[in-house]
Amino acid sequence: MDFYTVLSRYYEEIFPLSQSCADFISRQMPSAGTVLDAGCGTGELVLDLQDRGIDASGFDLDEGMILNAASAASKQGLPGNELFTICGLADMKNRFEAQVFGGISCLGNTLAHVPFNEQFQFLQDAASLLGDKGVLIVQILNYSNIIHDGLQFPLIETDHCNFRRRYEERENPSELDFVTELEIRESGEVFSNRIVHYPLLPETLMAALSMAGYAEWETYGGYDGSPAGEGKLPLIVKAGL
Repeated sequence: MDFYTVLSRYYEEIFPLSQSCADFISRQMPSAGTVLDAGCGTGELVLDLQDRGIDASGFDLDEGMILNAASAASKQGLPGNELFTICGLADMKNRFEAQVFGGISCLGNTLAHVPFNEQFQFLQDAASLLGDKGVLIVQILNYSNIIHDGLQFPLIETDHCNFRRRYEERENPSELDFVTELEIRESGEVFSNRIVHYPLLPETLMAALSMAGYAEWETYGGYDGSPAGEGKLPLIVKAGL
């Protein structure tokens, strides 16, 4: 069975939407306008924003994630097939060019899944879809700290599975192998996957934002609003035009 098909069943258990994340996103987004979540996974953030009265939708390249998101929306009486779309970062502009957004979010290190030229294109495309005073919020890993502290991640243990992650260096220094292992506790089955990640250093991201037309940005080391810096695994950037 495909790794991501299995992962989609346990995604919310492994990566539950934290209250601090939802609060941060809702607080940072403009009071007017719709929100688009790029790489929305199973749609937890979108549905939380909807519960708060914020018009939000999302897209993800993985069909299983989108099917789960649409199903969860339907259970809440929302039009899941309208809120969630199968789409990749590279296709965002074409898919949503008729719309203007007050905010766009791209969380969960989604941006590191595509090469730098596509990362930069996403930043440009997001700028073109944002309205006046629109906000882009990106969360990636702080690769400066990862490279400094080693390429390991803490084990994630849940009621039903164990999830292991690690990075392995590749011949190309601008790439890393992201190796994951999902162990199902009840059956003992283990599903493994290896994909290429394209690490984006903080200084490179800031330069790319400037080149993509963003006039200002703020960085954080957590959804609690703490500053980014040494020892912080996440890097969260709020950028405005």
